[in-house]
Amino acid sequence: MVRQRMARGWRAMLAALAGVVLVLAGTPGPAQAAETEWISLDGNQSRVLSAVYSVTINGATYDVARGTDSNIWFRYNGGSWHPLGGNNASRTTSPPRIVEFPPGRAMVVIRGTDGEIWYSQANNGSLNFWTDWVRLPAGANAIGSPILTISSATRDLMIEAPNTYRRINTTFLRNYNGTLTSSGWRVDSHALLGTNATDIEGDSQIAVYGTEYYRSVLRSFFTGTDHHVWRETTDPTTGAVLDLSEVNGGGECASGVGAARLGNQSTVVGPGQPGYAEQQRVMISCIGNDGYVWETTSSDGGRTFDGWRRPAGSPAPSASTPAVFPTPLGNTSWTITIRWNGARSGLFPDNAVISKRIW
Repeated sequence: MVRQRMARGWRAMLAALAGVVLVLAGTPGPAQAAETEWISLDGNQSRVLSAVYSVTINGATYDVARGTDSNIWFRYNGGSWHPLGGNNASRTTSPPRIVEFPPGRAMVVIRGTDGEIWYSQANNGSLNFWTDWVRLPAGANAIGSPILTISSATRDLMIEAPNTYRRINTTFLRNYNGTLTSSGWRVDSHALLGTNATDIEGDSQIAVYGTEYYRSVLRSFFTGTDHHVWRETTDPTTGAVLDLSEVNGGGECASGVGAARLGNQSTVVGPGQPGYAEQQRVMISCIGNDGYVWETTSSDGGRTFDGWRRPAGSPAPSASTPAVFPTPLGNTSWTITIRWNGARSGLFPDNAVISKRIW
């Protein structure tokens, strides 16, 4: 992210995406209703070492990525890219994460070069007004990116990070009238991750209504030692593991897993409530063992999936785990962003930020 020219806004990108919608046919798995072609997220202005991660707060979208200088870069509402906190202020070897926490405020969380987890909060919109970086209590021993989920039960921020033993460390960050406190780290002994690479993406997690438990749950998706995708279901209040099982479909991943559900992102609703069917729609995505992006979707809250497939159009080689999130300003479709692998395809520049929208 070493160039700071003005990038396209999300609204402009969505307009461009809407103009190239196509109907799927002949894909390896069941077809999606519609999706766009792969396009540049920002007019090929940036070069990154991760996918772009986004959050929309009160109609404004914050994007973050790891730049080629290993700093964290951000942009606000599709404006120009800036190094978060200034040059050389936030070096990391892993992709960043961003979340709305506490309500109304953007928070970026990263793995520091010391292997611990750090965060910074936005103070004021598009200007580079971010708080100084704060380190969570020591003990994460992270070898990759943190994962962030708001507990639907307690409204705490659940942070997970893959540790040096390829296990997942977990802490809850609690907000007491603007003061944030950590519950301390604990190790999840159930999940063993599939790689010890230093850029490992431990897992992706969503809050959703679990029909098998008749209540809200957290579902984590990660690549296991067999390279298949596994799902861990946990209690959103205590973090206790309720179930660990392999995702159906038999897909093999050579990366971590990106995951997102549609619908209202600030709360979880149950059967019969408005928005329930939309919230039950879940997408997961990874880099397959062929080096290209694959995805699969669920309509029952991530319990069963409809079959792995490559997105339509040109096969998309990615050099980092795909990022999946609800498309801003609607939450009725998914957006996938990837870091283009120019060694496999010259369709886009190497390390460019490329995106696709899927309904």
